[in-house]
Amino acid sequence: MPYIQLEGQQYPLVAGDNAVGSGASAQIRLAGGGVDDVSAVLVVGADGGTVVRRGGEQAVKVNGVALGAEPSPLLHGDKIEIAGRELFFGDDRKAGNTQYVPNVKLPQSGASSQAPKHKPTAATGGRLISLVDGREYAMPVGGLVIGRDPTCDVVVSSTDVSRKHAVVAASPDGYVLTDTSTNGVLVNGARITAPVLLGKGDLIVIGTDEFRFHADTAAPVSAAAVAAAAARPVIATLEVTSSGLLNGKKFEVRSALTHVGRGAHNDIVIADESISDSHAKLQRREAGWFVVDMESTNGTYVGGKRIAGEQALVGAPDLRLGGIKFIFRPADAADAGGAGSTRAIAALRPSEGAAKPRSTVKQPGGKTPSSAATPPRVGAVTSTERTDLKPAPQTKGLPVLVWILGVLALGALVLYLLAGR
Repeated sequence: MPYIQLEGQQYPLVAGDNAVGSGASAQIRLAGGGVDDVSAVLVVGADGGTVVRRGGEQAVKVNGVALGAEPSPLLHGDKIEIAGRELFFGDDRKAGNTQYVPNVKLPQSGASSQAPKHKPTAATGGRLISLVDGREYAMPVGGLVIGRDPTCDVVVSSTDVSRKHAVVAASPDGYVLTDTSTNGVLVNGARITAPVLLGKGDLIVIGTDEFRFHADTAAPVSAAAVAAAAARPVIATLEVTSSGLLNGKKFEVRSALTHVGRGAHNDIVIADESISDSHAKLQRREAGWFVVDMESTNGTYVGGKRIAGEQALVGAPDLRLGGIKFIFRPADAADAGGAGSTRAIAALRPSEGAAKPRSTVKQPGGKTPSSAATPPRVGAVTSTERTDLKPAPQTKGLPVLVWILGVLALGALVLYLLAGR
């Protein structure tokens, strides 16, 4: 049965006319302004075939092409645009359950999990060209999703293709292909078992469809730049603990301010659809490590609780970005307890073998009393316990007060003598 998917909801289409618009007679209602009462009509035939025609003068686009006066047939995965709203056409006959096909996608003996090395590319200008119908799919900023679901960027209508089969996303080194399917992805004839860095001209096979990958040529990297990047020390790590293809992968943190997200501009790029383009940043301050959520869609969690703004990372906490779980580990053990914490230092005492300064008084007969002979009073501070105390300075000569009184007396005598003259 054909259907329309709009904003996450499915609207089954019945045989005959199905109006799309803002009016009360529309079977598929488009809320908001700028939409005619009946903008388009989807006509379902007896065999399930569906066509779309304009309902009036309002512009209607199918896969980015303006619809003319004549109706246009719809195929599974076609996108209909009306006043900025996107409707996805689907057909249950094409979008049923995924069928496991063991004979098609089993890895060959000795097949590598990495694609053969082709010409490296930059993380710009990426595109897939279908070798079936010649369509070209440009790589969006958030990555290109390939699958059977009509909301995918590239729709492959085959029952051996998963709803979300694979993702191609930009990374600092180029474009990375990640397999998220049941039946697998072939790159240059070999099934991949881990995310692979694509090279210019790589052949990608998904189901029975074939695609050729192209992107801008990568600029040469100087040996000095490579050496400088390798020389920066690792100051923390993010280890993936979620099940899936990324499980166990470690991302190295080499900067006190590290951005994490799906976009190629990040320091750590994670090609997962639950991760926002700019998801979070890790920051080391005087008080220790902090994670800052960049208003991500699916949130940032520390210890199972979603944070608002920022949160201190104490020790080696559980961290979740979107649907991916990590363990954050600072490289320095001191950082794990917080760089701003104060360490407790035990009271310092002189070592047993060190000389202990003390005054010695000889008793009659020339004997020197032992320190053990007269134990100190409880609470008293002995010279052996407080070697840092210095004796109070002794005042030498006459007291100051005596000098002052003498000066005053001398002054009075002088005045008396002068007055007597």
